[in-house]
Amino acid sequence: MLAVPRDAATLILLRDPRPPGGEIEVLLLQRSAHSSFLPGAHVFPGGAVEEADFAPQMAGLCRGLGFGQAHRIIPDIRPPEKALGFFVAAIREAFEESGIFLAGEGNRRSPPPGPPLPGRAGEREEINADPSLLASRLRVRGLKLATDRLFYFAHWITPEVLPIRFDARFFVAAVPPGQEASPDGRETVEAKWIPPREALEENARGRLVLAPPTFQSLRELAGFQTVEEAIAATRVKNVQMHFG
Repeated sequence: MLAVPRDAATLILLRDPRPPGGEIEVLLLQRSAHSSFLPGAHVFPGGAVEEADFAPQMAGLCRGLGFGQAHRIIPDIRPPEKALGFFVAAIREAFEESGIFLAGEGNRRSPPPGPPLPGRAGEREEINADPSLLASRLRVRGLKLATDRLFYFAHWITPEVLPIRFDARFFVAAVPPGQEASPDGRETVEAKWIPPREALEENARGRLVLAPPTFQSLRELAGFQTVEEAIAATRVKNVQMHFG
C-alpha cells in the first residue's frame, strides 16, 4: 500500500552576505544519522502540520495573517482554515529544530533581537513534545507569530516509492536580528549558514547530502544577491507542485 503524504511546512531561513558584497546565506540543518526520514541529509527546518497549528485561537496569535488571507495565498488547501496551519507549522518547526523563533510583541513589524522565549532550550523540547503548548506560551508573553514575514516559495510532494511521504509547502523568511541557530541534538545534529552556490558545490563533491527539493531550492536561491531580492521574487511567483 502506498504511503499517504502528510501535510508539512518547511522554512528556508535566509540572511544577507557576511561580509557585504558576498552571496546570501541559507540555514541548513543536518539530520541525525538515526532519523527515519533522510538520515544524515542537510535540510531546511520543517515538519508535519499539526491540528493545533490551525486551531481557532491561532488566528489571534498570528501577525498580519488570518485564516482567509492564508487560504488566498495557498488556495488548494482543504479544509480552508488549514492553510494558516502551514505558516504556523513552519515557524514552530524552525524553532524546535534550530532555535530560531519568528515572533514579536503585539503588532510590531520586526521580531525583537535575541531569543524571545525565556528558558528557550526547555521550551523547544516541550513544544516539540506537545505543539498545542505554543499558543499558551505566546499568550503568556504577549507575543504573536511573525507570519507576515513568511513568503510562499514552493510546493513539493515526496515520491510514491518512499515509505514516509510529505506534502510540503516551502516558505522563505529573513532570519531575525540577534538570533543564532543551534541544532536540537536529536532530530538535527548540525546547523550551518552557507551560500546556496557553495552548498551545491559541496553536494557535487559528496560532502553534503541534499534531497531533490533542497537541491532545487538552493539552485533557485543561488540567483539572488540579497534576501530582499529572494523575497521580492515570491510576490510574482506562480508556485507549482513538484514531486521529488
